Amino acid sequence: MSTAALERPLLAGVGAAAVAGILGTVWLLAHGTVPDWLLPVAAGTGIAIAIGHARRHRAAPPTGAPTSRGLLLLAVALVAGLAAVLAYGALATPSRHWDGAVAWDLKTAVLGRAPTLAQPFFRDPTVYCHSRDYPLLQPLLMALLQRWQLPERLVFPAAYLLLVAAIGAGARAAATSGRLAVLFALAAAVTPMWLSPTSGGFDSGYGDAVLATWLAVVALGTATANLPLVVCGLALAILQKPEGLPYAGLFLVAVWLHGEARLLRAATAAVAVAGALGLALQRDLQSFGTASPAPVIAAAAGGAVVVLVADLWLRRRGAGRRGRWLALLLGLVPAAIGVAVLSRLGDDGGVLGVHFADGGRPLQRLQQLPRIGLAMAEWAFGRGTFGLTFVVPIAVGLAAWRTGSGRRAPVLLAWLLLALPLWCVPFLTSPLADLDQHLRATLPRLLLHFTGVAWVWAASQPLPDPSLQRALGSHRPKP
Repeated sequence: MSTAALERPLLAGVGAAAVAGILGTVWLLAHGTVPDWLLPVAAGTGIAIAIGHARRHRAAPPTGAPTSRGLLLLAVALVAGLAAVLAYGALATPSRHWDGAVAWDLKTAVLGRAPTLAQPFFRDPTVYCHSRDYPLLQPLLMALLQRWQLPERLVFPAAYLLLVAAIGAGARAAATSGRLAVLFALAAAVTPMWLSPTSGGFDSGYGDAVLATWLAVVALGTATANLPLVVCGLALAILQKPEGLPYAGLFLVAVWLHGEARLLRAATAAVAVAGALGLALQRDLQSFGTASPAPVIAAAAGGAVVVLVADLWLRRRGAGRRGRWLALLLGLVPAAIGVAVLSRLGDDGGVLGVHFADGGRPLQRLQQLPRIGLAMAEWAFGRGTFGLTFVVPIAVGLAAWRTGSGRRAPVLLAWLLLALPLWCVPFLTSPLADLDQHLRATLPRLLLHFTGVAWVWAASQPLPDPSLQRALGSHRPKP
């Protein structure tokens, strides 16, 4: 199976979701009613994006050993069977856990009746609305499907299939054998956390596994130089959950440090547009429709201009990695201090919207870092929750080093490493008394977000089957 056979339908699907999410959010911010015809228009636009990209970029013929027909049929049958199980789990019941029931299903039901913010659920402060600051991409997509009399919860198994396809496409594009690409996709497809009927799994009704899909799409687009996938994936991640915006920001940092001009321009535009829409919607929901989106839009546009102008200036001066690190620190430190000061002046003492319920005590919080790190390692490599997700990238990295086969997609590796300290932030800013609860509930979902990225990075490394055999029995060859 060629990369194009996976990449083109993937681009059509994520392109349709991105068009529906962006235009739908604009409609909601304009205090209008999202029209039902947006769904077929978005689907048609997604198909047009995929066809246009295919015409401009002819797919290279597949390299490496071909996949045996029997193995391919077995893989397709297994993944289809797992998707069918997830579809049954998604359709048989509504969301089965707290966040799915109150943060997602309620919004889907309300938007299904009337896809507009001009109703008491969003405008009356006395009406209960859990996670009012969440973006509305997922409930809006499901509501549009509902209004077309389609099973809206099929969004979840569809996201699962997109994620598995992204991993398979990443492996096939890396010039690995077809057999190894299929094995990568199968090993990822059976990840226990994805299939779990409990909180966080694809059919549980949460938005975390869907966020993992959009981040994996960004990873695939980065590994295969498919800019439309990067743009659509970043926009969808930001409009999916609040965590999508800092994840997209970390992606920009990784691209910035590697100085990839085209990728930086495309990613900056996507983050600026989707970030402005997401933050403007958040302001609108929290102010019950009274706040203007203009300051957020102006700040996003200004930030994008600063990033692109600074990159152009560094490029003309021939600055290397060290110069980019220095420019990044010189820009981020004063910006962070200014935002923190403004946020403290604007409320009753919280920093960046975070209030320390136990009075702060930063030293006590920092003393918890080793415990948080051990909990990350336990969830990632123990318990069986994530299967081989975080083991395979380490094994592939060691194999690439020992065989001298090189590494691809360094931006993705930098993105994964930058996410590690970010995962510590929720535990260092929440009450110390709740630390155990957060480590049990929040940490596995944070790790879940990057499961697809980890698989795509590992799958995109150019490791033919023989190199894996040599890596197990020989040392790195001398130059």
